[in-house]
Amino acid sequence: MIDLLLTIVCTTSIGVIVKLAETRIQERLTMLLFNYIIATLISAVLFKLSIADSELLSIGRNFTLSTFSLLLAPIAGFIFALNFFLMIIAIKKRGVALPVSLMRLSAIVPVAASLIFFGESPRWLQVIGMVGALIAAVMMSVSFKGGEEMKGEGRDSKFMLALWSVGLLICFGLADLSMKLFERFGDTLDKPLFLAVLFACAGLSVLIVMIAKRCRLRWVDALWGVILGVPNYFSSWFLVGSLTELPSYIVFPTVTAATVMLIALIGKVFFKEEFGKLGLIGIVLTMVSIVLVNV
Repeated sequence: MIDLLLTIVCTTSIGVIVKLAETRIQERLTMLLFNYIIATLISAVLFKLSIADSELLSIGRNFTLSTFSLLLAPIAGFIFALNFFLMIIAIKKRGVALPVSLMRLSAIVPVAASLIFFGESPRWLQVIGMVGALIAAVMMSVSFKGGEEMKGEGRDSKFMLALWSVGLLICFGLADLSMKLFERFGDTLDKPLFLAVLFACAGLSVLIVMIAKRCRLRWVDALWGVILGVPNYFSSWFLVGSLTELPSYIVFPTVTAATVMLIALIGKVFFKEEFGKLGLIGIVLTMVSIVLVNV
């Protein structure tokens, strides 16, 4: 239960940290770079600890990644980097509540992929849940107001906002799908090493863009990246811990529902973000949909 609570705290913290950093940093890419440096260092430490595990050494395990994992890690790293960059832009344009809500809703993407490619058969309640999640994403996109949109600086049409939201949902979902692919075709005992390569590739992707743009390194931006990197990594770490203690049909709906509610509340109380009746209905539909998907 403690791991479940810490998963909610870490996931919520990601959106809040990005929102707080929004007006305090000059170069977002520097924050992203140091976020991934910290995540890579944490992964490396955990990998070292796994090597030192006497139980694993006793069975003569080779700590090397398979060809599939070596190919998947850099692709997933690029997707992770792209996701965070898009989330930073989305929070600037739309406030904190919508992007983080979409991040949690993205679970429908690996679920859909499992239905199509892995031959899993959904129950009718799960189909209703996936459709409801997409509808909720559109409803929240046209109702939540924060950042430039609330200040009247945003000029996007409601159609473009809805399209942007669904695009974000799919992009976040591809990151979840990459983890599912690793769990299905890789060796879960190699997860610390896989994550180390993944986060290193994500950081390298950001570094290449920074060099191309000739970005200046500011330590204030780097510090925010260090702060962001810790909950970014441990949100996945504690999620795995939660799944070892509780069934997935309890973990995923609980984490999603709690995160969406907390982010919406924090956005409204502390960042003066707004959401109308449609947004409120979207939040409720989000929670119901995720529960149905995981039934």
